[in-house]
Amino acid sequence: MALDTQTFALRRSWLSTAFTAIPSAPDIFSQSNLSAARKTFFAGKNQLTAIKNWLTCGGVLVPRQRQAALTDLGALQAAQDPRALHPVTWWLLHLHLCCSREAGPYSTFFSEFEVDGSWVTVDEIVARLNRVGAADGGPQSQATTQTYFAGVDSAFRPGQMLYSLGLVDRRSIVVDGVAKPALRRTSVQPAVSVVACATLLYHTEHHQAAATVTTADMLKCGVAKALGMKDKAYREALAEVHSDQELGTFLQYRRQVNLDSVQFLKQGGPALRALCLNAYRSGQVSWR
Repeated sequence: MALDTQTFALRRSWLSTAFTAIPSAPDIFSQSNLSAARKTFFAGKNQLTAIKNWLTCGGVLVPRQRQAALTDLGALQAAQDPRALHPVTWWLLHLHLCCSREAGPYSTFFSEFEVDGSWVTVDEIVARLNRVGAADGGPQSQATTQTYFAGVDSAFRPGQMLYSLGLVDRRSIVVDGVAKPALRRTSVQPAVSVVACATLLYHTEHHQAAATVTTADMLKCGVAKALGMKDKAYREALAEVHSDQELGTFLQYRRQVNLDSVQFLKQGGPALRALCLNAYRSGQVSWR
């Protein structure tokens, strides 16, 4: 599925409400409970659709016929940060969106545009994302891509939690005498615990069967771009993960002549959950 945002960003209050509402009312998103859901989330019908899509693509929610449940990740986020105020919560949401092959145009934006690249107008971004989608066999029209990306664009405006991660800057640029909104990917230095979480998450999604993966193959998956890092900075962060007393029990970074790789000592859901818990408890993760 694509991330149909219905033009809406995911608000902090909506994520926090989902953490508490879904376990007690797993049928909250069913058609029969539309009125109750609107009151619970303080949201309209289209906004409820957007909320469900954001949560599903972001790895927080798993739909089950007429009901829904928090994923293991969602349950961890709810337990550690019920008000959805911690940067780890939003890093994990962002990384799951980037890692998912079905979360375009969000994931496509972060894979297609370079960190510290040039300023690009929103119109140009939409056109490029639509071309990429068409090349991948996607049925979307440019109008649909524009609608979906409008919610992503809104998520990276001042005051929004995802914007506070520092991954995207925005300003107006003049094109043919007309001021147009533009975005630019920016480099950040995430905490090493976040880098470890991202690396294991991307391994689970793209290379789960391999105990050791070359760093080049990890980079091809887009993990550094999702983190807002250049390749060199990502390699340096892996070396820090390797040296960390706790994180190094999960991942080891190996460097040889003309070849470097990541060895995954612990893999799968339990290991990822433990790394995410470490990120919450480390006290190292902060907003930009």
